[in-house]
Amino acid sequence: MAGVHLGKHVSSPYFKWQGLNGKSEVYAVNMPQGYGTGMLLEPTKEFVEGRLDPAIEFIQQFGDNREVLIPSGNDQLAIIKDFSEKITKINTIGKYTYELSTYADFLEYVKALPDLETYQGEFRSPVLARVHKTIGSSRMDIKLKSAQLEAKLLYRIEPMLVIAKKAGIHISERLLMTAWKKVLEGAAHDSLGGCVSDTVAEDILHRFKEAEEIADSIENTISKKLAEALGLSNQEILLFNTALTTFEGTKEVQVISPTKQISFPDHPEAVIVEADYVEARENVLFETPAGNEYIEEPGYYLLRIQLPVKLPGLSYQVVSFHSTTQEFPSMEQKPTAQISNDFITVSFENGVLTAETAFGKRIEQFLSFVDEANAGDTYDFSPLVGDTPVKLTFQTAEISTAKGVQKMKLTGSYTLPYDLENRLLTPHKEGVLQLTATLTLKTGDPLLHGELHVKNSLRSHRLRLLVETGIETDHNHASLPFGFIKRTKGVPADWEATYSEMPIDIEPLEQNISVSDEEAVCSVFTKGIKEYQHQGTALALTLLATTDQLGKPDLVYRPGRASGDTTKRGHILMATEKAQLMGDWNYDFAISFAQGAFSEKNTAQLGKYFAAENVDYLRQDYNYFLHRLDNKIQSTGQQLTVPQTLSVISLPEDILVSACHPSYYKQDQYLIRIENPTSEAIEIPTILQQAEQINALEEIQEAKRNVPAYSALTFRLPL
Repeated sequence: MAGVHLGKHVSSPYFKWQGLNGKSEVYAVNMPQGYGTGMLLEPTKEFVEGRLDPAIEFIQQFGDNREVLIPSGNDQLAIIKDFSEKITKINTIGKYTYELSTYADFLEYVKALPDLETYQGEFRSPVLARVHKTIGSSRMDIKLKSAQLEAKLLYRIEPMLVIAKKAGIHISERLLMTAWKKVLEGAAHDSLGGCVSDTVAEDILHRFKEAEEIADSIENTISKKLAEALGLSNQEILLFNTALTTFEGTKEVQVISPTKQISFPDHPEAVIVEADYVEARENVLFETPAGNEYIEEPGYYLLRIQLPVKLPGLSYQVVSFHSTTQEFPSMEQKPTAQISNDFITVSFENGVLTAETAFGKRIEQFLSFVDEANAGDTYDFSPLVGDTPVKLTFQTAEISTAKGVQKMKLTGSYTLPYDLENRLLTPHKEGVLQLTATLTLKTGDPLLHGELHVKNSLRSHRLRLLVETGIETDHNHASLPFGFIKRTKGVPADWEATYSEMPIDIEPLEQNISVSDEEAVCSVFTKGIKEYQHQGTALALTLLATTDQLGKPDLVYRPGRASGDTTKRGHILMATEKAQLMGDWNYDFAISFAQGAFSEKNTAQLGKYFAAENVDYLRQDYNYFLHRLDNKIQSTGQQLTVPQTLSVISLPEDILVSACHPSYYKQDQYLIRIENPTSEAIEIPTILQQAEQINALEEIQEAKRNVPAYSALTFRLPL
């Protein structure tokens, strides 16, 4: 644990680390000098007096411990031969007695220590070692793809496998395991951190590509086989709810049709939000039993349709449409640069984007950007001395509306210095940064949804989205797995005297970040953006932090040696051209404002709502490549009897589910994991009270009557 501040967090390197609920705890063993303290073990006076004995004395200054742990290892370290014999010789040289042991044995010693301290909180204080506080935005391509894949597996594929099993479609769980393994192979700390060479980054992204292909293939197989079993036509959409609670709101579905003149008789408020026309093609090969023919393939529309629906938990149902002579409602351009619903109004006038909440809070320059030079590397952002950050605001706005939905498309194109060298030159070489944001408001939806597109042609820079909250406070609440953490903004003025790198208040988030006072709360929800900074009354979320080097020495934020050993003897300064992230990048986010103080429960509920997936399927012969395997999945002739609608289980709306997937050990059973990210225990829903409670290995546990604060419980049920 590199981020332990000995003397502040705890006085001894051996202590108990307590969870958010104040009850869960683990024994912690800190290695103040890292895991290479005893590496290159040699029974010489120079090694013992110059390295080993001083390590003991350094650790002993933090607590009165009769025994201390000296790890002997490092990255890619060769096996130390004659280990025991070397320790015996060392004991004749030094001031202390050494013995060969194991981590498990030392942990038993720690557990027996009297009056162990307890610490609750993070380990992100770079006192004795670097923690790379800004690595959360390095190689954002890796981070965005990892987050997208995790969400796809958790919120689409795993629940769909449960639905499929219930319907009699069996796909091996080992295929799911293979996808997860590919994702997790890219989750090692350097890999997901992004502090790797370009060749390693390529390997990571290739594993993600393999995982995504497996996931898409599973979804395509389930959807197509269900549609075939149901005998659906090309005017019947198979619509899924992969959440375990009832969904009531709007889903977007894809329709492929030769005309836009269609109708959803059971959904009169449906509306086209996007339409693309694919032109007809001549001389297209058509294989028939009588031989090959060459035909004219008709043109067709790819339509995205917003559909108001109500779906029970973990379910599917069929939605029908038909051709008509009437034009289907679609988005219409409006001259006024304003969108609004019952929760918020957003307007654009004279280059100023303004938000006004339903409870009267007005915020100008609501969304903007800051671009600045990045003199850092793949481990850390660092500013360029002499550079001035540039604030960017939107330049144009277009409004389109339809019943139940309003959209504002904001654009901007900015000419900026091309690279680090040109940031300080006049005149200088320039590049163009293009930004497009589409803000969407829906009737009855408390979230302002945002889709952001960045076209990057600049090098070595950091781009951040600024969300102005209008809330004066020095603290914020960031989401964690199964909870929230309260952080205070600010950096110590004399940090160089204590820290090995600047303890910059740039922090990670799991999915959302909130600022609040007693009157209002503003929450920002993201998909893949993992780094924020609380500045004044604004939240700055990092979109890109591009660089040309693996590791650099003597950074403003990180003085001294280069991380990544690039200034170590025999090593090289390694260029990372692909970490410049040139090209197109897309981000999804949402923002909510509410009256009153911050609520863990309400924020978590909104987070789950934001994470919900749109999953639908339409059998059609216009384009076999809209889904990965439509052109390859053949009918097996197996007769399946499946209902027109199916719901596996529907939990109460206030229950938060973090996972639902088939059992890996029991046939025809599945798992539900309920999370409680709040400070109060919650009651287990009646429908789950008789289910087996298990751990991550699916071992049956003693049943609990509620889900403890900041915790989770896993249940196993029959299908």
